[in-house]
Amino acid sequence: MTLLVLAAGLFFGSPFAALLGSFATEGGFAVLAQPGVLAVVATSLVTALGATLLAAVIGTVLGYHFTFRRRCGGRGLKAFFSLPLVLPPSAAGYMLLLAFGRYGLVGGPLYQGFGLQIMFTGAALVLAQFFVVTPLMMQAAASAFHQVPENLVKAARSLGADDFTIFIRILLPLSRPVLVAGVITAFARAIGEFGATMMVAGRLKTIPIMIYVKAMGGDSGVADGLSLLLVLLSFVVLLLVNILGER
Repeated sequence: MTLLVLAAGLFFGSPFAALLGSFATEGGFAVLAQPGVLAVVATSLVTALGATLLAAVIGTVLGYHFTFRRRCGGRGLKAFFSLPLVLPPSAAGYMLLLAFGRYGLVGGPLYQGFGLQIMFTGAALVLAQFFVVTPLMMQAAASAFHQVPENLVKAARSLGADDFTIFIRILLPLSRPVLVAGVITAFARAIGEFGATMMVAGRLKTIPIMIYVKAMGGDSGVADGLSLLLVLLSFVVLLLVNILGER
């Protein structure tokens, strides 16, 4: 058993060790000070933040619906909203192209009627990230609401509280740590999304796309710096989620 644990540790640790070794010989974080790289980091942060805010609202509402309105849609509808969790990201991005592209189901009328183009803009990046992370937030919210004692909800209803009051005054405060953990996880997932954003980004670049472009182009310095940046961000996210979980 111990040998298997050591073998697993060597396997999972070797990529991180390799990244640190390459990072140390390629100039460190200094390469990230390039204007083009800073612009990519800013684009990633802004779009991921926008997608996370949308997912926090919609995902929380969906989590509430599937916890307390089980008869309205049931398991089939919940599975439908959870599909992006298991879809290949490239397939998700292609579907978004078909729906919101210039000649797409939704994007076509918007472009022809109002001259609005969604794909290959910052809005497309937000949509792609939102599509991918909303199921994560939905599941976090549903898990949080399930942990609220049902007697509290029944007592509030017996005292005349409506659904909105129960949601605002009881469910959200008692579920706050899990919901905050869900938001943090969704943000990390959004900023690290590659496949779906790659399909809809056009000339725009996020951190994962830039890592791919630089790695394929032989510029390992930028790829190392951005990769380590994402590793550190992911590590901080896991620490925060664990701390909130303990609370």
